[in-house]
Amino acid sequence: MTFAFTFDAAFCSGCKACQAACKDKNNLPLGVLWRRVFEVTGGTWQQNGEAWNNTVFAYNLSIACNHCLHPKCVGVCPTNAYLLRDDGIVLLDTTKCMGCGYCSWACPYGVPQYNNEAGYMTKCNLCFDNLEQGLPPACVAACPLRVLDFKDVTNEDQSRSNETRLWETAPEAHPFPLPDYSRTQPRIAIKQHAAMSSTEEKFVANLEEVQPRPSSMWEDVPLILFTLLIQMAVGGFWIMTWFAGGAVSFMSSLFIGACLGAGMLISFSHLGTKRNAWRALSNLRKSRLSREILFLSLFALGLLFSTLTIVTRHYISMEWMAITSILGIGLIHNMAEVYRLPAAPDWNTWRTNAGFMISALLLGLAFAPSLQPHASNNVFIGGTIVILLFVQFAWMRKQVNHTIQNIRIGLIFAGMVLTVLCLTQFGIDFNWMYALLPLIVVAEEVLGRWLFYRSRM
Repeated sequence: MTFAFTFDAAFCSGCKACQAACKDKNNLPLGVLWRRVFEVTGGTWQQNGEAWNNTVFAYNLSIACNHCLHPKCVGVCPTNAYLLRDDGIVLLDTTKCMGCGYCSWACPYGVPQYNNEAGYMTKCNLCFDNLEQGLPPACVAACPLRVLDFKDVTNEDQSRSNETRLWETAPEAHPFPLPDYSRTQPRIAIKQHAAMSSTEEKFVANLEEVQPRPSSMWEDVPLILFTLLIQMAVGGFWIMTWFAGGAVSFMSSLFIGACLGAGMLISFSHLGTKRNAWRALSNLRKSRLSREILFLSLFALGLLFSTLTIVTRHYISMEWMAITSILGIGLIHNMAEVYRLPAAPDWNTWRTNAGFMISALLLGLAFAPSLQPHASNNVFIGGTIVILLFVQFAWMRKQVNHTIQNIRIGLIFAGMVLTVLCLTQFGIDFNWMYALLPLIVVAEEVLGRWLFYRSRM
């Protein structure tokens, strides 16, 4: 037995009784909709002589969780809170969810939604409690025109049906506004409205309704700080051990550890249900987020043992230096891989991996002169900073927020000029320059990371 929703778009009136019934049955708070009715419109009016002709159209598409054949949410969840049942129903065990929100990023349909009151993610469960009593899901029971239904598709003969079974159809052929990049094979069969095949441009007329809780810029702040602090710690370790002649002091290690600890605390504060954070390593086989947390823990241990060798032997162990550096590479790589999601096209590119590596190096290099003023490779470090800042400028994408972009460009060029002045040594007291350079680089990286998170919207 395998359940799937069916929907007749040709006769849906858009009354949204299904949407209201779902919200009522599951007692969903303001801003959370498990089932959403998209109002799609398009077409134009054109004058033909004295007459006016039109190609105007409108149709509705009722969508909840599609209980996909290959659900992305199940694979990415670090706590293994998702369960794919034998009957095709995808369930979320809220007792395991830590409220990180990663599943909502990964789902091509934006199905999992954060319940701010409860502190964890929520989603449609196909009213499995109703099914166990022989009753239909609440949304199906509420539909007055019976255009929304569900059925067992295990032994169904598709040749006798006029429905388009999306789990057997290429995503490029899925009706708007469903994404054309999804490979999850959503279990929903649609009797298409005639306008779904129209080549006219289509729009979602009720976008504010189906996305009732727009992301706030402040929601990304913990992630901005977490990623930059961790990259600063990793980059600082690389620079202190390999580019500064291995001149690692206890104070340098303390600074790196402080960045690492602060980043870990900030990431912990980002979670909705903090008591479940210990489950974050439960899905190492599939979840990139689990792997990121694993490498973060291992890098922290490597840094601890490296620091202990400095305290006990007054020099850093080459073995621990190499091991911790490799763990740092694995950490930055897996941190970037967390964002390589098909549902976020601007993130799903090699530029994300390269950009995170460059940020780690740049942040580490910017603090190197201040932490190790007598390091033997200051000229090399300064030249590398100039090159990396130029690469950051060259890789910039066109952004909607031009003001933030322009400020970032100004900071990049200010950092380049300041670094060149430090290298040329024109008889200037550059102690203040060494103190100012890290602030400029950090400010530039914060703005860049803020634009990075905004690019997903």
